[in-house]
Amino acid sequence: MRKLIIILTFGILFGCSPKIKSILEYRKSGNEFVLRKLTEFDKNGNKVLSKGIGNPRSNRITTTQYKNNKRTYEKSCDYFKKQDTCVIRDFSKFEFDKNTGIEKQTLFESDSSIRFIREIKDLKNIRITKVHSWEMFPTKNPKNENAMILTDTTYLDHKGRKIKSLHYNAKREKPWIEIFKYSENEYTQQTIGTARDTILKFKITDLQKMAEKKNIEYKFYSLENYKYEIENH
Repeated sequence: MRKLIIILTFGILFGCSPKIKSILEYRKSGNEFVLRKLTEFDKNGNKVLSKGIGNPRSNRITTTQYKNNKRTYEKSCDYFKKQDTCVIRDFSKFEFDKNTGIEKQTLFESDSSIRFIREIKDLKNIRITKVHSWEMFPTKNPKNENAMILTDTTYLDHKGRKIKSLHYNAKREKPWIEIFKYSENEYTQQTIGTARDTILKFKITDLQKMAEKKNIEYKFYSLENYKYEIENH
């Protein structure tokens, strides 16, 4: 049975309960909390469904399939309640090479044209991402010479959190950089090398700490403006 969780009981829930099956997210609107999103997970903690709720026109639905805890297929569609139909926006096929440790994602438009091909390789404390993108002109006949090539090198701390990211673009001489610094209850994100270099500060809620400890792919927000309802497997 679902139960509305407040911050005083959430730590107990994550510390000793079974795996989470679903999370309902409510956002404050005036004096009430309105249902905004449903997220579902399998028994291994993988996110299998993200469903927007509450938009009177359409809501985005994303479903993900796995094999041996690796993504194999993902589809996004916009559900139109009035027509009772979900229009496909894009879908992805994933391949994982055991020999190289590279996960390859090919993202297709609804007509099967390729928008981008992304390859991700995780080392001990480094994640390297390389993208061949045809974002402006998706194609059914992708050629590397026509692609925009993007390469990201991300350094992680012992908790798996980003501490520095270098973003390379074949059209730029130097990368633009992100630097992350953490304290107990907040972190900063500094951007260097762009037209609008900034330093942003974010709170780390107790809910988010618990989610990261349990390795759940979910972003929790402050309970001042959000409430969550949890169902376990």
